[in-house]
Amino acid sequence: MSREPSSIAPVAERPIDTVRGTRDWLPGEQARLAALESLLLDRFARAGYEPLKTPVLEFTELHERKSGAGIVAKLFELSGTGQPGVCLRPELTAGIVRAYTAAAEPPPLPWRVSHSGPVFRYETPRPGRLREFQQVGVEKLGDSGPVADGEVIWLADWALAQAGVEGATIRLGHVGLILEMLERSGLPVPLASALIEMLSEAASDGRDVRALERGLEQLSGWLQTAEAVEIPNAVERADDVGIDRLFRTLVPVVTGRRSGHEIVHRLRRKWDLSHGLLSALERVRAQVHDLAELKGHPDVVLARLARDYESSAPESVAALRTLVRTLSDYGVGLDRVELDLGFGRGIGFYSQMIFELLVPTPEGKVEVCGGGRYDGLARVLGSDRDDRGVGFAFGLERLAQVLDAQGRTSSALAPSGFLVVATTTAAHQAGVQLATRLRNEQARAVLSIDRGLDEAIALAKSLGLASVVVVTGSLDAPNGITVHDLANSTRAASSVSDLVRLARAEAEGRR
Repeated sequence: MSREPSSIAPVAERPIDTVRGTRDWLPGEQARLAALESLLLDRFARAGYEPLKTPVLEFTELHERKSGAGIVAKLFELSGTGQPGVCLRPELTAGIVRAYTAAAEPPPLPWRVSHSGPVFRYETPRPGRLREFQQVGVEKLGDSGPVADGEVIWLADWALAQAGVEGATIRLGHVGLILEMLERSGLPVPLASALIEMLSEAASDGRDVRALERGLEQLSGWLQTAEAVEIPNAVERADDVGIDRLFRTLVPVVTGRRSGHEIVHRLRRKWDLSHGLLSALERVRAQVHDLAELKGHPDVVLARLARDYESSAPESVAALRTLVRTLSDYGVGLDRVELDLGFGRGIGFYSQMIFELLVPTPEGKVEVCGGGRYDGLARVLGSDRDDRGVGFAFGLERLAQVLDAQGRTSSALAPSGFLVVATTTAAHQAGVQLATRLRNEQARAVLSIDRGLDEAIALAKSLGLASVVVVTGSLDAPNGITVHDLANSTRAASSVSDLVRLARAEAEGRR
């Protein structure tokens, strides 16, 4: 018995959306991102930075060692990999330093490499920040000093200008200044080390040096507490995770049962307060407070540093002075440079210079690139190789958004290529031959059959093509090829040889 077809329409399946914090990049959008990535990598290559690739999957420990709690808390950790402690990489630098330390033969130094690829951070999605995004940047390993730093900052600034962005500000800081000041402060080594670790943790959480100032203020208060005064448990009372870490570093045996006054008593026994510990703490706190507020034009800030900090951090002050001079030597206008000694970046492995590139948009300034010096990272990862390093990374999607906000299109993203339209079936073979010839000349050539001119022009514009080439018959026939230039809205008869010359000129312009 035959079965009658069902008259009941199938129920549509529930659409499957993208994972929160991710998005699709359709062909036109992806082509633009790819062109922007290619432009940046090309400019890096001109300065001697060659591309390398590292895995997306990494061991969590790689980032736990030094990236800091602010990054570790955002890791996408994976299960079912057959190995414990595997994550999606949250940034690229640590993996590249690992690759440097693991190379069978030590690379020649300085080792200049470029990188690009997706990174993943578990954070609240918002405009300009997804959970999956692409970074493009460079690392320079085995070289140190402000001259090397200047090269890297200039390269980031120059590449940004080459992408079509104007009016960028270089925000420049120096973590090393506070680190050197703490080392020379006269504080006990364990205390200075704990404060340095606290500053690193604050930076990894995206906070500035004011977090260190608050920690110093609370520590001074606790140390001055009268012995008879009972303080609630210091760790529980701490309003900053850095204070918790500070006390646990200073007094490793602290437990949840130990009260605040017991901690104070232990510190009093450990260090003789009569030898000026409190006055040293207050002096450092005052210096940190002043540094947190110190920002402005390089000439103004450097003059203040020379007056107030030359004695407490001479190496860092000299390094900043040389770095600013190096940027000027590269042709960077100092009116675009802001020295800001209070800002911190969201990764804890920076040890000296840090910087960001900020771009003006109608919604305000947007950070599109950031980086800094991370001497010592290779050693933290277990290597005895040269551990000096400096680098930066652009957020590719954010850079594209800034270009849109500024109403700019990089020359590398300008329309190029041909839509070859065969108007009849008879012209199909000629159209195929012409498209193939243009592709062999490194041109983009998209073939379309039986499409009207208006429709062809609309399609070519949507694909980012520069011309519509209409083929009506044999390629050798008079008026067999007509070219419509979309930029100039002109139309002219052409020949295969003319189109080949045009294709070669376009290819040369992309180099």
